[in-house]
Amino acid sequence: MKIFISIASYQDALLPITINSAYTQAKFKDNISFGVIDQSKGKLDFSKSNIANQITYLHLDPKDARGPCWARAIAQTFINDESYFLQVDSHTVFEKDWDEYLLNYIKIIKKNNRKPIISSYPRGFEVVDMEKRQFRKLQENDHSTHVMVLDKDRIFKDGYFSMQKGISTGSREIYKGFLLSAGFIFCEREYVNDVPYDPHLYFEGEETTLALRTFTSGYDIFHIPKTPLFHCYVAETDQFKRPLHWHAEEEKDRKDKWNVFHKKSKTRINNIIEHKLLGPYGLGKERTLEDYKNFSGIDILNKKVSEPDTAFHFKKYLEGDTNSKTIKRSIFDVFK
Repeated sequence: MKIFISIASYQDALLPITINSAYTQAKFKDNISFGVIDQSKGKLDFSKSNIANQITYLHLDPKDARGPCWARAIAQTFINDESYFLQVDSHTVFEKDWDEYLLNYIKIIKKNNRKPIISSYPRGFEVVDMEKRQFRKLQENDHSTHVMVLDKDRIFKDGYFSMQKGISTGSREIYKGFLLSAGFIFCEREYVNDVPYDPHLYFEGEETTLALRTFTSGYDIFHIPKTPLFHCYVAETDQFKRPLHWHAEEEKDRKDKWNVFHKKSKTRINNIIEHKLLGPYGLGKERTLEDYKNFSGIDILNKKVSEPDTAFHFKKYLEGDTNSKTIKRSIFDVFK
């Protein structure tokens, strides 16, 4: 069962760490392949590495970068005969046997759900010593399921865009969710065909539109316990600096500035949600935005939250848990 790992990177010193961690921590190393878009000043050389035949690597000058969605869309074109798709950010470290863990969960969930994807905001890690490759995992002992909700203090601040956040449930059950994380998506590769990444989006709205397209295309988003990877949420410390595409220093040699991409992207987001964009990058045909409102408590079209306890706190599903009782029994048969 081959897994394709999509990594889009911009000026990220942690990229080699991410690639190495994914490979060395995998149980089935020969079944891992990479599609890497590296937008940086220095090109990586994999010719003498163990993964030379397992990586498709494209190096681009940072001045040609057009944002993360554009890069992720290119990475998806490198998929070959892999059965599964994993998308992560370029500042990620993995736990031992992460591949077996995710494969077991997706197989169990598929017993009751035809088109699942697994996603969440992973737990964090921080760089202790970059030179010595020393890192500190945060919430390492929190093995509970982290679900995703809207940040109630930052909803619809820029058109349809709202900030999201992850919350720890204290439970080790599987939950069906209504939001997803672009920094961690695991699913069968058919998902890429059905919901391909939109290269015309920029940054804000990436996760919002992807969640809506995923839901309306008939896919179900699931949050699982003890997500087996960690994400670096800090872009600059005394140990390293990860420049961002929209920083002024990054724009000096770029013809099109970030606000040009952002403006076009906002129009694109409006067209997607208002059903003016048809085809592979538009909303799906299996469910409606009204169905999404009923499930999530988010009335995206009218920019309202109809069920605050659900949208902000996941309360209905934490208390009722109508989604995972059948799955839960199967989980304990595998993960004893």
